[in-house]
Amino acid sequence: MPPLLSVDKLEAGYGPINVLHGISLTVEPGEIVAMIGANGAGKTTTLMSLSGVVKARGGRVVFDGRDLTAAKVPAHQVVRFGLAQSPEGRKIFPRLTVLENLQMGAFTRTDADGVKADIEKAFGMFPILRERQHQAGGLLSGGQQQMLAIARALMSRPKLLLLDEPSLGLAPQIVVQIFEVIRELNRQGMSVLLVEQNARMALKVAHRGYVLETGRVTMSDRADVLLNDPRIRAAYLGE
Repeated sequence: MPPLLSVDKLEAGYGPINVLHGISLTVEPGEIVAMIGANGAGKTTTLMSLSGVVKARGGRVVFDGRDLTAAKVPAHQVVRFGLAQSPEGRKIFPRLTVLENLQMGAFTRTDADGVKADIEKAFGMFPILRERQHQAGGLLSGGQQQMLAIARALMSRPKLLLLDEPSLGLAPQIVVQIFEVIRELNRQGMSVLLVEQNARMALKVAHRGYVLETGRVTMSDRADVLLNDPRIRAAYLGE
């Protein structure tokens, strides 16, 4: 079976500056793959390029058998193909209610009954969202907004979920809850590409991992191998 996602020598950037210098990685069906690295390593740019928000300047991205770069697929069409992102900083719609945010996540769909069922599923996953469903998203706590951002991404029924810094700025107990949801989604068959500053948490939940430095992949291996590598422990785990 071919990879669900195959990235080969991806280059991308902003203005005259290239941020990614030949990134290559894969995600197999049913995998959680972590990308770790320091600030500025290119992790978010990689996800934004996969989503079609930042246009690739070179290389190739093949998702579910489709070459997204050759066709220059726009971001909204990438979602229709089954790739959805929960972005860094959540970026929920602050003036829309929780319920309206979830409905916006299903903008590609026309199956009203299925959308309602998935909203109920989101409420089951994050019960606080049911309690706050008529409250403006901007009034939620940081942890609740993160839950909403993940639930909104899931509303498109993606084949691959991109998670960008889901633990950023959250209390430890909320981080544990978020990562348990990630595990449960994977147990249900969801493939996940996870960008995370908390390298320990990321590698504990992932099957494989990539280390990015200045827009390049410098290491890749099974997550447990990376977690026990002295270089990773010194650079990212504070040991």
